[in-house]
Amino acid sequence: MSRTKVLFTEEQIRKRVETIARDVDKDFQGSDLCVVGLLEDSFVFMADLIRKVDREVLCYFMKADVDEGENRVASIKRILYSPELDAHDRNILLVGGVLDTGITLDYITKHILQGGPRQLKICYLLDKPESRRISTNADYAAFVLDASESEYLVGYGLGYLNRFRNLPYLGMLSKEERL
Repeated sequence: MSRTKVLFTEEQIRKRVETIARDVDKDFQGSDLCVVGLLEDSFVFMADLIRKVDREVLCYFMKADVDEGENRVASIKRILYSPELDAHDRNILLVGGVLDTGITLDYITKHILQGGPRQLKICYLLDKPESRRISTNADYAAFVLDASESEYLVGYGLGYLNRFRNLPYLGMLSKEERL
């Protein structure tokens, strides 16, 4: 079993997901919702969140391959959807795992906004505002982390070398497991 320092327990995560779902229901009151999950880190969070949202939900997934340059310039290799998202006149909730530099989010939101959605809101499991290189924010964040808690986070869908995604909590990976 993993030797991680638990930052947020299953219970803490469950409560935050329920709170965010209530906020989403209030903000998108009386309308359908198109939820777009950013792969890979968001899939567990998104699954729990959509089960708590009390409305019809359409689900899409998106993956952006991004090279983040030293001078705050992002080079997007490609954006993949399953299936292609038609954003026109839709209420969209973009769900991600970790909001870090903001470079990928900035590019993806601009891309979605070109499609003419009725409304676009951003939701992240973890927000690391001290790491921002581009001014962007989430409308909803389950947890906000400072720099000391931001390295090697795993669990609840977040992975390290594609491992540890199945942990039911969020934790910081030990040095031994990073080798």
